[in-house]
Amino acid sequence: MLDVYAGLKAMLEFEYFGEVGTGLGPTLEFYTLVSRELRRQELHLWVSEDAPQSNDDKGGDDKGGVDGQQYVYTPYGLFPRAVQQTADGTGVPSRVLQLFTFMGRFVAKSMLDNRLVDLPLSLPFLRFILGLELGMADLADINPQLAKSLTRLRDLAERHAAVLAGGGKPAEVEAAVAALTLDGAQISDLALDFTLPGGPEVELVPGGAERPVGIANLGEYVQRVLEVYLVEGVRAQLEAFCKGFSDVFPIEALRAFSGEELDVLFNGTRERWERDVVVEHLKFDHGYTRSSRAVGFLLEILCELKDSDLSQFLKFVTGSPRLPVGGLASLSPRLTIVLKRPENGVSSDAYLPSVMTCANYLKLPDYSSKAIMRERMLTAIFEGQGAFLLS
Repeated sequence: MLDVYAGLKAMLEFEYFGEVGTGLGPTLEFYTLVSRELRRQELHLWVSEDAPQSNDDKGGDDKGGVDGQQYVYTPYGLFPRAVQQTADGTGVPSRVLQLFTFMGRFVAKSMLDNRLVDLPLSLPFLRFILGLELGMADLADINPQLAKSLTRLRDLAERHAAVLAGGGKPAEVEAAVAALTLDGAQISDLALDFTLPGGPEVELVPGGAERPVGIANLGEYVQRVLEVYLVEGVRAQLEAFCKGFSDVFPIEALRAFSGEELDVLFNGTRERWERDVVVEHLKFDHGYTRSSRAVGFLLEILCELKDSDLSQFLKFVTGSPRLPVGGLASLSPRLTIVLKRPENGVSSDAYLPSVMTCANYLKLPDYSSKAIMRERMLTAIFEGQGAFLLS
């Protein structure tokens, strides 16, 4: 569909077979759901790590998603997984390039239509889009543990070079070199070779799996890891993203922004909700006013939610887990709280909240206590995301 329509100025809207919802809410949810599918582990697109186990984890972190590791865990943002490739991209699976091209069109079309995606691209990814060179500081933004280890190895390589440059008697130089260790271990004892850390299938040099790392070639090893991890092993994927993006409008138009600003433009903003600020940007109607008891309960609950739960609340109400540029004040239509009235004498406590995402309406029963409201709210936002139906 995007092959045909992404480059057109006509705005795309989506609805789902068997569901009655149309308009803004289902459309935003479409972009969110597609974003999520692009983070599946089985696609082998991204650098990832094992997710921490948590008893209260109900749907993943607010960066990359967990869900039993069906989705990549990326606490530092998404960055392509290095693939052995030549300068012209040969070696990268065609499906991987197809998905990155699609991703570029997908993000660009969402911007053109003033929608949001849910792709937490890492700062180094965004810096590449801006045409900036990547280095050790960027590696630290993606994989801080690897960057820390490489920095220590690079320092050791520089000390080795200084010893050789200092001259002296051969025996003294040999003794000084022998004293260069990492936590007491010789580099040759670390069993390193010229393959990518965490990706032994990717060789840093031809025949790298058979070439051991020692103090003499340590500097070369560190440099090659940086070059392959950040540039050579991901060049074709990043260029495919940029090409797909430029099929919609020129990606060079983004270079007026910083990486942090691009993240907000693509994904929307995150903000910590405070009661006095939130209440100024909400609308109350059809049975509720600012002074209603239920409204007070709701504001307290929203301001107490952890970030991942607040993202789920926003997705439930608006279709997107983040707010547009400018935060809650820029949400259009405004988030409106209306009274959901019980029927046939049934207690309000028996009902769940429901929403009308096309108008950003939250239909909230007048619960008897804050505790009951909180429990019903969490049930609704975690169990009620599956379909757009009449409530």
